[in-house]
Amino acid sequence: MNLQAEADLTGRFDFYKNALYIRKERLCVVSDIHIGLEEALYADGLHFPLHEGETLLDRFASILDRFSPRTVVLDGDIFHSFDRIARSVQRKFSAIVQALSAECEVVYVRGSHDTMLPSVMGGSVERYDAGGFTMIHGDKAVTDHGFLVMGHDHPVLEIEMERFPCFLYGRGVAGGQDLLMMPAFNPLSPGVIINYAKGRDFLSPLLRRVDTGRLQPVVEVDGEAVVFPALAEMRRLM
Repeated sequence: MNLQAEADLTGRFDFYKNALYIRKERLCVVSDIHIGLEEALYADGLHFPLHEGETLLDRFASILDRFSPRTVVLDGDIFHSFDRIARSVQRKFSAIVQALSAECEVVYVRGSHDTMLPSVMGGSVERYDAGGFTMIHGDKAVTDHGFLVMGHDHPVLEIEMERFPCFLYGRGVAGGQDLLMMPAFNPLSPGVIINYAKGRDFLSPLLRRVDTGRLQPVVEVDGEAVVFPALAEMRRLM
């Protein structure tokens, strides 16, 4: 295990309920909220309640209570549907916005699913830069950036047939800058297993240029970060 990477991560960040907290900036990042995934699953024939709205609000409340952030960045794919916002989805979004904006500044980064975001929320952005960090969703390539924080691919680590949402950290892998990929914030998202993924297997054009074997999974367990060896090393062991 790269102990330097573990020290870098645990010294600067906290990981909790699929959210990243950047301590020096008092900034919290969540990605791939996919509000309305519940409605999409219902449309596909699922017939039992999933309580998406309550679950998301509970997770946000836990994050606010734990970190008291100055800023929360919703890092893309805030909505699930590309082409319409149902009333039930609008109500869930409004409740989340109200809960967050009462406590801190909220930044809305547009993702590939967020074609309807400008119609319901003005002031969204393609990227957000703060303290040497660049928050983007990850569906578009960027060249001029700091430490990249991104979502889009919903990484999941599979261990003994059990799946764990994970962060992926790569030191210096993005044009010499560090990269940290976020798991999906919405627990209804099934995620994408990354154990044997190559660059071409990721949706993000940024990851296609990265040596994914250098990426280290980070799994949060009860608020503590468990930093795994790089994927290349894990593959040799497995």
